[in-house]
Amino acid sequence: MVLVYLRGFSESDLGSVYELACKTLSERYDPNMFTSISSSWPEGSLVVDSSHGIKAFLLGSLSSSVQSRVLMLAVSEDIRRRGLGTMLMRRFLEESYKKGTRVVSLEVRRNNRAALNLYNKLGFRIVEVIPHYYNDGEDAYRMQRWL
Repeated sequence: MVLVYLRGFSESDLGSVYELACKTLSERYDPNMFTSISSSWPEGSLVVDSSHGIKAFLLGSLSSSVQSRVLMLAVSEDIRRRGLGTMLMRRFLEESYKKGTRVVSLEVRRNNRAALNLYNKLGFRIVEVIPHYYNDGEDAYRMQRWL
């Protein structure tokens, strides 16, 4: 059993977070984007750390004074289905509420059943289909939850 703890993202996490993103997400991102996102709203950028390194992360932003957005959520394959995604999302929802936002949005691949189940369980609902959203041409669902 791996003991984990949730904390805010710091610049020293960049290498580990970027590596995890490359291993678990199909899109490719500029590493500078991670620090840019986290510096714009530090409370919206979270990592799950352990003695074995960072196992999960969530990067979010404030879209407006009333809306926040989950930009990326990734969990290491060796520790999935143990509640880390739920833990990250609950903290993000809490931080969003404290900031005064009233709606949280995100995009998810139409075929990502595990993520869709997680978001549905947390009260998110599909509000739109976005054709060809991802670089490989796959569609996305835009989902929202009111706080």
